[in-house]
Amino acid sequence: MRVLLTGGTGYIGYSVARSMTAEGHRVTALTRNPGSAGGAALAGLGVRPVPGQLTDRAALTASISEVDAVVHTAYDPDDSTGGDRALFAALDAADGRKHLVYTSGCSAYGEHSHALLTPGTPLDPGNPRTRLEAELRDAGLPHTILRPGMVHGGDARSSIVGTWFREARDTGPVHRGRRDKVWSWIHVDDLARAYTAVLRDPGHHDGRSYLVADAHPVSAMAVVQAAARATGSSAALGFAPIEDENPLYRVFDRDEIIDSSATEAALEWAPREKDVVESIPRSYASWLETDQAG
Repeated sequence: MRVLLTGGTGYIGYSVARSMTAEGHRVTALTRNPGSAGGAALAGLGVRPVPGQLTDRAALTASISEVDAVVHTAYDPDDSTGGDRALFAALDAADGRKHLVYTSGCSAYGEHSHALLTPGTPLDPGNPRTRLEAELRDAGLPHTILRPGMVHGGDARSSIVGTWFREARDTGPVHRGRRDKVWSWIHVDDLARAYTAVLRDPGHHDGRSYLVADAHPVSAMAVVQAAARATGSSAALGFAPIEDENPLYRVFDRDEIIDSSATEAALEWAPREKDVVESIPRSYASWLETDQAG
């Protein structure tokens, strides 16, 4: 299948690119600078990087016209909705029916009190992610939505675990917010395989939303401590209020426990990395290599 990938030089996007090319898909990646190190890394996988961004309607339209499906992993913290809406509009105007595999997240549930997140759990209608999902459905575009748990693994760049590596190494580990909160996790490579699983039969998954996580929830504090151990930090664990957290993660100051059994059955997919704490040392080695190269 011919696939357009957004966010291909990013943390999740690069793993998705690797998974798709391994399955034989012909992947084009829309990137601001194809000649960058990230663009070169994509080219090394067999991906064709092309210049452009989501706000560049001409480049986006041209790229969409050449593919059968689009996988959207790009995220701009300075404009968390504009790029998505530009993509929806370009797909709506495109000739043919291009299937969109869309990345949402568990923030769509808002500041909830649900003991377990399942396919039947109601979303928070006021949440920006929820509104974007609704706009996608209302547009009538062929699509599948993935809502990952907390992503970890690989080089951890731009993930909360990467932040914890850096803090533990440089100033000492810090846990923010509720000390008892437990989260569901997903390794970035297992998440990438979920995108690829959708592409095996996109029509079968049209209009569906899938929660993606392993079956071993772990407290945020335990992962902060594991990250500190991996760095060799001997500093005592510090504590800070949730207001000191990156705004992207403040909404998660509660249990975020996911039942992804329906996803496993529908996609014929299962996580291979089943314990975030066990994977932390390998992830730190990759993070350190990337940090030193940068």
